[in-house]
Amino acid sequence: MGYLCNVDTGGTHTDTVVIDENGHVTEAKAPSTPDDFARGFFDSLEVAAKKKELSLQDLLAKSELVSHGTTVGTNAIIEGEGTNAALVTTRGAEDVIFIMRAATGRSKGLPVEDVLQFQKSNKPDPIIPKKRVYGINERIDCMGDVVVEFNEEQAREVTSQLAQQDVDAVAINFLWSFLNDGHERRMESIIREELDNDVFVTRASDLIPKWGEYERTTAAAINAFVGPTSASYIQRIDDRLSENGYDGTLLVMQSGGGVVSAEDAVREPIRTINSGPVGGMIGCRFLAEQLGHRNVIAGDIGGTSFDIGLLIDGEPLTKPTNVINQYEYMMRTIDTESIGSGGGSIAFVDNEGDRLRVGPQSTGATPGPACYDQGGNEPTVTDADLLLGFLDEDDFLGGRMTLDRDRSVTVIESIADELRMDTIETASGIIEVMNAKMADMIRQRTVNEGYDPREFVLYAYGGAGPLHVPGLAPQLDINTVVVPGGSTASVWSAVGVSSSDVLHRREVSNIMNAPFDSETITHQFNDLESAVIADLHDEGFTDDDIQTQRYADMRYQAQVHQLSIPLPNGTLTAEDMEAVIARFERTYEDRYGKGAGYSESGFELVTTRVDAYGETTKPAIHGKSGVDELEPWKTKEVYWPSNHAYFDTPRYRDADVGVGATIEGPAIVGMEHTTIGIPPESTCEVDSMSNYIINFGGK
Repeated sequence: MGYLCNVDTGGTHTDTVVIDENGHVTEAKAPSTPDDFARGFFDSLEVAAKKKELSLQDLLAKSELVSHGTTVGTNAIIEGEGTNAALVTTRGAEDVIFIMRAATGRSKGLPVEDVLQFQKSNKPDPIIPKKRVYGINERIDCMGDVVVEFNEEQAREVTSQLAQQDVDAVAINFLWSFLNDGHERRMESIIREELDNDVFVTRASDLIPKWGEYERTTAAAINAFVGPTSASYIQRIDDRLSENGYDGTLLVMQSGGGVVSAEDAVREPIRTINSGPVGGMIGCRFLAEQLGHRNVIAGDIGGTSFDIGLLIDGEPLTKPTNVINQYEYMMRTIDTESIGSGGGSIAFVDNEGDRLRVGPQSTGATPGPACYDQGGNEPTVTDADLLLGFLDEDDFLGGRMTLDRDRSVTVIESIADELRMDTIETASGIIEVMNAKMADMIRQRTVNEGYDPREFVLYAYGGAGPLHVPGLAPQLDINTVVVPGGSTASVWSAVGVSSSDVLHRREVSNIMNAPFDSETITHQFNDLESAVIADLHDEGFTDDDIQTQRYADMRYQAQVHQLSIPLPNGTLTAEDMEAVIARFERTYEDRYGKGAGYSESGFELVTTRVDAYGETTKPAIHGKSGVDELEPWKTKEVYWPSNHAYFDTPRYRDADVGVGATIEGPAIVGMEHTTIGIPPESTCEVDSMSNYIINFGGK
């Protein structure tokens, strides 16, 4: 086995993980380069290569697999820097993406602070301006029958106007095209005949053949908007990898879980949007399987945000739609949520209520927290960590950076005076407010959705996660916190990409009412399975490498929201479908509460879906040895906000901590790119994979 190289691009840093055939992990970071993210990609790989005393070319030549998690598509939407895109749709439906879902378009995806100020909110800027939206005379009805023939002459006139506008990308979405895609296919062929070959064309019936006019339109529009930018970026990465000696396939992380080839990512870049936190979730699933954890809360804290997701019975929760920049689009994704709570989150005093607030605003990588001494002049969570003693000013980033404690004192004093508190009380308050926000978010994702957090294990990763997430456990009555892989926790999303299989997903909407025709449903699944298995065969996977899973999106009749229910493989029977209905009702009550279901309304099966996985080489991560007798390299007073008290707290260096070590809290373990906080009244043990497992035995 050669090296597994995995690169994850974030807003602040680009992380690389290299795993060798013995399971040894080398992690590396380099600043992300928004002007050209490809540069940061290779900068990070260079850092990793140097750590292994290799040239970049030698590293890539010896690599079995290179995979990548990217934010290019996400950034293009958020920053409005997509391309000159156009939309061709059914005449009369030109305003779908502007009307949105009525008033909810003003609040979708916004933080709660903005939702509460609804009267001040606005709809987002259009993905595609009205002047580049064209209606075609054609109509297919809800049965898939043609009721208005496709107007070819008008289609060619529209294509001529597209040429005059010099568009870079075109999205095509006709009503009910997921039942009959003939008109969309003809429109696509005309565009390809008459426009330049480099114009990016996306067809909704190919991208997302599902029921839901608005969400399907936005999906097609977003794919077109980010298409040329994302395609160009991925192609540049792929080409440069080949030039530097890599002869394998570049795999790209999807937001729905799993990876796809660079070729597929170029065709459907929308599947990479919001995929950043997903790599971490897949890594958590991989680790939870090995540790025997069925229910996991995954907590990732970086410089700007706190991202969480849930594993239930070993699998990440998913959702059928996603939101970016207030646009809801149809794409099944792993269900993660974020709030503005990170190491760079800014603390301030709310002038209206005279209260301490933290985030969602962040200093970002530039200028960063005040203690970085790079021009930052606002108090942040990192400044509070330094004043309380969690960070060591002389041993930050493995000693490569010295923090300026005096600057942290100055900026925190500026708000301490407003609050009429001393500096340490204010610093502690910053951490308590941040922790309260994060704990509340976890309660919303668990208690409010029918899950008991006491039945979960909490995983803590990201640059700031291992320091702050363990402090949430006592608030949630959670007994165990896992810092995955120890030092690799700071680059855990990159590790997650390396543990991902290739995923192909096919789905089709065709609403059916119970009692369900098991023969018809079996036929639909067989068609979908044949298609996805053929895709994987084309990529070199054998039948032994392929696993498939069937799902049905179901709901009570007259409802809008659906639940995804797994189905057995093979030929389905009437008894199987009755069992699926029973499972839907159990899942519904688990999610919304006992007695919430209403079977008298009847049941609808909205969408059938098949996920097919092509198995890739997985990392075999092993722990490292440490010193025979573990001793702290320093002991200093640390103020622990959870206890409102100072404790003499030993500090350990990760290089000294090996498999089998036991550390009593309170304690701190300093690593190159993160810090682990082991709270008072807890015990930490290091397992055979160098996971730091923190137990709160008194619970």
